Amino acid sequence: KQWYQRRVAITAGESHDISIHALHFSQGLTGYSILLVKMTSISKVMIRFIHYGPLLATFIIILVTIMTVLCIIFSTPISGITYPDGTKSFKHHPTLSAFANLTIFLCLSLLTTYHFLMSMIHGPGFVKKSWKPERKADESKLQYCKECEAFKCPRSHHCRKCQRCVLKMDHHCPWINCCVGHRNHAHFLRFLFYASSGCFYGGINITAVLIKMLFDSHRNFVLIFYFNKFGRFLTLIFSMGIAYGVAIAVGFLLVMQLRDISKNTTNIEAWIIRKAEWRHERQKTTFIYPYNLGSRWKNLTQVLNITNFAKGDGYTWPVVAGTDQYTFTVEQLQQKKFKKERMIEHTIVKGYNARCCSFLVLANPLLYCICNGLDDRYLAVREGETVMVSRYRKRWLYGSVEREQQDRNGEKLVPKEYSGWFPRLCAVEMAEKKTK
Repeated sequence: KQWYQRRVAITAGESHDISIHALHFSQGLTGYSILLVKMTSISKVMIRFIHYGPLLATFIIILVTIMTVLCIIFSTPISGITYPDGTKSFKHHPTLSAFANLTIFLCLSLLTTYHFLMSMIHGPGFVKKSWKPERKADESKLQYCKECEAFKCPRSHHCRKCQRCVLKMDHHCPWINCCVGHRNHAHFLRFLFYASSGCFYGGINITAVLIKMLFDSHRNFVLIFYFNKFGRFLTLIFSMGIAYGVAIAVGFLLVMQLRDISKNTTNIEAWIIRKAEWRHERQKTTFIYPYNLGSRWKNLTQVLNITNFAKGDGYTWPVVAGTDQYTFTVEQLQQKKFKKERMIEHTIVKGYNARCCSFLVLANPLLYCICNGLDDRYLAVREGETVMVSRYRKRWLYGSVEREQQDRNGEKLVPKEYSGWFPRLCAVEMAEKKTK
């Protein structure tokens, strides 16, 4: 019963796509039986899966698995018999090493698939819209999300793609089509580990078959038996490239993730910490990150443990001496205040619709695409509009503009802030304009 109640506490609630509809524990029986568990948002999980990221990841898993299994089977010893009419027959001779090889790879493939699906099904965990701190005085120490119209709990951030505030948000991952957050961080790390290990292991097996095909004196046994067609041979080469490419890319991401959680930070928090250290250095004060428990092992076990779920409820966290639950959120508020003080007003002199085709009407469109990258958020601006700019690049500006839009009920117009990157040549600083 205790195990089940803990499991319900993890899987139930707004932070998951699975909610408990009704539970009934039969009395007078050995143990407790569940009368009904209803999946209320299966459609959301299916929609999350129907996206280029999960579909491409599934295709890679299936391709590497099939080709590796075939390579392991066909690399076993084969004896050939030639009949009087000239036909040949081949027979496999399975070995214990081949069976062990196949078992290891299939385990890696199955574990990759399991944690990949669990990362999507459980989701990152979202902040309850009704959540508030226990004390009214603590509300001034928290950020307020205008999108969700609710307070952000410590370590949470709003994701514009999920359109919700995410518990301990690390980043939005296109491969699982949702954020990596408190609820699915452990599953996601295991997915990265098994995916990189499985692809590397599969790449070695595919490479071994290719070497036999090209350099072994008895290489024809593989070519004649299966890979005797040009299309299949190209598929084998392609699978090997995909396997090694994924192993390197995912392995690099795994190392970055382990580096962050060994300090008990996330990808977003690492950037906030850098800004905090820079700000405190100017003020000649010391910034203490409240969630670093001092030991890498303690930090790692906050996420990686035998339960497949990170420790805690996602709202309160263990902190070091001299700090409290709101030390980090207060620092974020100070950074936002400092950012607003440094904003410079710009006037838009040329419109930009934040679409790829709009690059064609701008000078040097190729350089614009290369310099700003493809992952950043872009801001559509209109001629004559006033934008507050806070960040600069050689050819780009990052600014925010306030526009009116209808509220959720469609009853009245409310101000909403939009922010993102737009081309530098579209705007003129107000001081410059007055001088001209």
